[in-house]
Amino acid sequence: MKTQNNKTDLTAAFSQIRQRFADSLPQRASAMSEAVQQHNAAGMLRTVIVESHKLAGACGTFGYSMLGAMARQIEQLARVVQQRAVAEQEQAIPELINLVRQFERAVMQTMQTTDLDGKQAQVVSVAKDSVWLLLDNKPLAEEISVQLQGFGLQVQMFDEFSQLGARLREQTPAIVFSATTLQYGESLFKQSWLLNELAKQQSRLIVLADNDSFAMRVRVAQLRAEGMFFAPVNVPELIMQVSELLDYCNSSGRVYIVDDDKLLAEHYALVLTQVGIETRISSKIENIIDEVMQFQPDLILMDIYMPEYSGAEIAGVLRQYRSLKRIPIVFLSSEQNKSLQISAMSHGADDFITKPIDDVQLAQALKVRLARSLQLKNLIEKDSLTSLIKHGAIKDAANMEFMRAQRSKNPLSIVMLDIDHFKRVNDSYGHATGDTVITALATLLRKRIRKTDRAGRYGGEEFLLVLPDCPTEQAQQLAVQILESFAALHFNVQEQQFSCTFSAGVVSTHDQNFDGAAQMIAAADKALYQAKDAGRNQVKCGAT
Repeated sequence: MKTQNNKTDLTAAFSQIRQRFADSLPQRASAMSEAVQQHNAAGMLRTVIVESHKLAGACGTFGYSMLGAMARQIEQLARVVQQRAVAEQEQAIPELINLVRQFERAVMQTMQTTDLDGKQAQVVSVAKDSVWLLLDNKPLAEEISVQLQGFGLQVQMFDEFSQLGARLREQTPAIVFSATTLQYGESLFKQSWLLNELAKQQSRLIVLADNDSFAMRVRVAQLRAEGMFFAPVNVPELIMQVSELLDYCNSSGRVYIVDDDKLLAEHYALVLTQVGIETRISSKIENIIDEVMQFQPDLILMDIYMPEYSGAEIAGVLRQYRSLKRIPIVFLSSEQNKSLQISAMSHGADDFITKPIDDVQLAQALKVRLARSLQLKNLIEKDSLTSLIKHGAIKDAANMEFMRAQRSKNPLSIVMLDIDHFKRVNDSYGHATGDTVITALATLLRKRIRKTDRAGRYGGEEFLLVLPDCPTEQAQQLAVQILESFAALHFNVQEQQFSCTFSAGVVSTHDQNFDGAAQMIAAADKALYQAKDAGRNQVKCGAT
């Protein structure tokens, strides 16, 4: 579905979907009332079970909790009747007809005095790349600010808790780096309102502590701080931690939604979109493998009961594909029978959420599960030092994007980068410093590329960028901008300061005819060595 661009759009979309559901309720109740009049008991029961199951979840989600409870009662009775012998079914069907008619009358009454009781998820607007510094050491604050800005981050500096608190009423930072004690004796531990507001607005906290003791670490843990530093501050290490936290904050993930109730599926998509999660709704169940392969979700949200296939059956099909085994599947259903829930999960699902569920709770529940999914994905795919994807994964990404570019006829560019004179850095300053340099470049790459781009560590100090829908000129400009920012960074070792540069090669599908991604990578590598031969610290494009 199309992502809404702002809060006004989302609010309007929520209202529109709820109104569409309200408009459809009388017709759906009438259709179910007509269904129970069928002479074919087996067919009638199947129809009533499917429709009442959908209404049980949807009514509660859209704010009609009483109607949802009535629909669930209809579903439960229909399932009981379905299990009986034919003669016994005939005796129980009048009770079912009576319940359905009660539901129809309740719908008519509710439509006359509608009072939605559903809650809509609220978005906390956080500036994704903003870091606030609360330090009374001005030279240190300025040094950290310059370094962070070199990575394209927005930095604001404060020297009083009250000053930061006043700003917090207007804006929300992604990260706050604060001293535990300021020069006039003010303590961070006594700033209750400030700390509560940071937690409420989902800002991350890193602290500069007075001392390293167990008691201090416990007090900092009580603040739920994400990191702890001491004087003298290791600025490159701080930059690395800030970068990792920002990556975590900005990696909301992707959810693929499978539900035969399209209005409900659209509602779930809006709820998740509102908290920054990218969504896609299944268009046709028979196409689910192709759609999942293309979308590459971090989680699949699926109803258990659907007309053609059950959620358990679809989960079983997904688990037959090796590349899809790691994707968590969460069942979302109005089924409350624990035995049936466990039975359904035995087919390959990872969790079960009972609907109706409050919008806020749904968003929170899936964010927790997505965070765990992304952690596991990172452990499998990403290099531990740089947090970029590994050699094999970046080659796979290049292959996938090459095939996509061939189909779409859009340009694909590949950039190969290599740090200049890196052996000299290791020999002069040690391998730990060399790791810091590598991590700094990796951080720049992550911050400067688009969401659709991929960056990987191709070798020791060699990196590969895969840039879909990007012509040569744009790729070259990006590489030059990253090179300028990297060259401006300063690394400090025992009062010695040095800088580094890199050389890069760029190739694009629109400039040359390539047989595959491997040939493109080889051509980018050749252009990289042309840049080395020409004196390093530059970007060369492959021959056209």
